[in-house]
Formats: sequence, C-alpha cells, structure tokens
Amino acid sequence: MNDFIYEVPVERVSAYRGRRLIVRAHEPATLITALADEEFERLVGLRLLSLAADSEPLNAWAPELPVDLVMADPGAEFPLLYRHAELLEHHPVRVMIPVRPGFARAVKVAVSLHFAVWLEPGQPEPALIEELAEVMAFYLRQPTVAQPVEFFHSTLLGFYHDDPAPLWVVLDADPECLRHVADEGAESLPGRLAGVEATVAADADLGEWIARVLATADECRNCEFLPSCGGYFKWPRRDYDCAGVKRLFGLLREAAAELRRDLGSAPV
Repeated sequence: MNDFIYEVPVERVSAYRGRRLIVRAHEPATLITALADEEFERLVGLRLLSLAADSEPLNAWAPELPVDLVMADPGAEFPLLYRHAELLEHHPVRVMIPVRPGFARAVKVAVSLHFAVWLEPGQPEPALIEELAEVMAFYLRQPTVAQPVEFFHSTLLGFYHDDPAPLWVVLDADPECLRHVADEGAESLPGRLAGVEATVAADADLGEWIARVLATADECRNCEFLPSCGGYFKWPRRDYDCAGVKRLFGLLREAAAELRRDLGSAPV
C-alpha cells in the first residue's frame, strides 16, 4: 500500500482509515464526531472550510494537531479571522489565502493575529503581481511579522541556503506524496494538477515529475528559477507568461543575498 497523504472530506474518513489524512469540513463538530476513534498519529491536519463556523469545539480537542483556516473570499472574510484567534492556544494554525484582489489586507490581519499564512498564487495577472510584491515587502521588511508567509518564506530560505524547494512541496501540491479526494469520492492529483493524467510510474519522485511532466516547456528548462518553481506557474495554463513571477523570485533572491551579507558582517 502506498503512503500518500489523502486530503478527504469528513464524510469519507471511514473509507480511508489507516491512511495519512488531512480532513476537511465546514463544521468543527463534524470533525470531532467523525474522528473520535481515529489514530491521531495518522492525522496530518484539519481544514476548516467555513470561517463563519464556530471553531471553539476544536480548542481543547487533539491539542497540537495542525489546523488550516481556508478562505474563499479574502477581501470579504478577513474580519472573521478574529473569532478563531483562540485556536492558537491549542494548535498550530495557518490561514490559506487565495491570491485575489484585496488579499493583502487578509494577510496583514492574519499576521497581526499571529497566524501563519499560506498563499495560493494561481497564475497571477499583472495587478496581482504588484499586490504580491507589496505583501512580500511587508513580509520581508515589517519588523512585527513573526510568522511565515508562504511561499515567500521557504523560497527565501532556499535561496539563502542554496537548497531550493520547488513550490509543489512548499504549497502542498507534491504529486509524489499527495492525493485529493473530492466530495463525491473521486481521487485526483492535488491542487492545480487535478485532472492531469500521470505519465510517470506510481513511485516516481518529484524530480522525475518535474522533468517529465511539470516543467517540460522550453521556458522552464532554461529558467534560472526552475529549482525554486519546478514549473508550478505553468499550470493549468501552459502558455502563462512568467515574467511577473520571475520578478518575484528575483526579489526573494536579492533579499536572501542581503540577509547573508548582513549576517556575515554582524559582530560575533
């Protein structure tokens, strides 16, 4: 049996017992009921799909189990983050924010509440590239930021240590490790790869996926940022113009070099 991590709706938990699971639901109470007899060591995390739901039942349940708060409309939903701040006393929590107009405000509120942030960048158009650059500057320069904002955080560290991690890993979309289970039960590759037919062996590692499937465009093969991106921004539209995201990668590389210089010149 493979050891994929399956992201499953709470209604499908019984079909995946014994597997490593990320379980999603709109109501926390349904999670507690469905997972009452689950082996917690096989639970990777929980995803709460409705910020309007009351998360208080999760506070004292399964302490230290990671919880994701999933936003659908960051421009409208950011005030709802305040009602979930108590979760941090019991669980590591991150807010999953789609990059849509106005998302920057949601990031700033999440960080002010000490939530980690995970951005789903999509294939951003020029206006969103500018908003991403604004949020990146906030993450890099604002001294009160104490939580990671992904994908900026891991990409910066990859440049700093010269050990890049492709965005497929950073943003929970690694086809080597993850599978998504739809509400009706159909299994697929994770995230933006849903519907893609695998043309590699079932046990292929991510490097083979990138070389043979994910980054086959000439622009990817010749790109200086391939180790950090892995072809992530070429999905689902393979003709996406990467000029804007290359600029973002360049800014992160410059920030890593600046950090290295600053630390190198600091008194011992």
